[in-house]
Amino acid sequence: MTAEPVLYEVDAGVAVVTLHRPERRNAMTVPFMHGIEDALDRADADPAVRAVVVTGAGPAFSVGAELNGPDTLRLAMEADTRGHTPEGYREPAGRITERITAMRIPVIGAVNGDAVGGGATILAAMDYRVAAETARFGFVFTRRGVVAEGASTWFLPRLVGLGRATDWLVSGRVFTAAEALEAGFVARLVPVEEVLSTALEYARQFTGTTSPSSVAHVRRLLAESWGAVEPAVSARAESRIYASLLDSPDAKEGVVSFLERRPPAFTTTGTEEAR
Repeated sequence: MTAEPVLYEVDAGVAVVTLHRPERRNAMTVPFMHGIEDALDRADADPAVRAVVVTGAGPAFSVGAELNGPDTLRLAMEADTRGHTPEGYREPAGRITERITAMRIPVIGAVNGDAVGGGATILAAMDYRVAAETARFGFVFTRRGVVAEGASTWFLPRLVGLGRATDWLVSGRVFTAAEALEAGFVARLVPVEEVLSTALEYARQFTGTTSPSSVAHVRRLLAESWGAVEPAVSARAESRIYASLLDSPDAKEGVVSFLERRPPAFTTTGTEEAR
């Protein structure tokens, strides 16, 4: 196994998390999944980081769990000590998607190649996905005798509709980037050599043009709104936070910078709204 299965670096306020087992097409092992969790924790705790981009090294984003024999999945579960809780086992892709949802900052997927199994499910929780035109996707769990994980049965219907989600999750078929774009699973397709730069360009808007505090609040409102029973629940939550921000430094700066026709200089980090 590569010594460092997940790489982490920060450039100009954007953390880049690279899945780094190119010789295995970034197949997922227990240390690999723990490395993703740790990288997300590190980014969210750093007030200088305003967005995260997750990409893969080599020709694939991730082809999912590394399979070496009939007992591979059982042995991986036993080795995943973080997942064993008093309430029962919590699989690692689900922990990763929960972590992404709870973050104060946006997470962008730079899908440089095939994303299958866990490689696809962690993408479903991200805020924005840029993919290579040649990438393929697959929620292949029913073809491996297991079930979808990573909370994909929750994310996918909300992203692409129940009919398409049912097709992908029940059939386990592999589909093209063009189908993923048409369904709304990815936001943009570009040549493979432009994937990372396109994702970074999108991420860098959060380093200067948006209030970190506002972004953190909006991400939380979005997560909570999906459980609201009616629009009024979300409207009340929005109104409460809106009113609380009107005298904040970022709200004043947002208005003044607009009136002065200059870029804003926000001073919050978003950590004030950390869960």
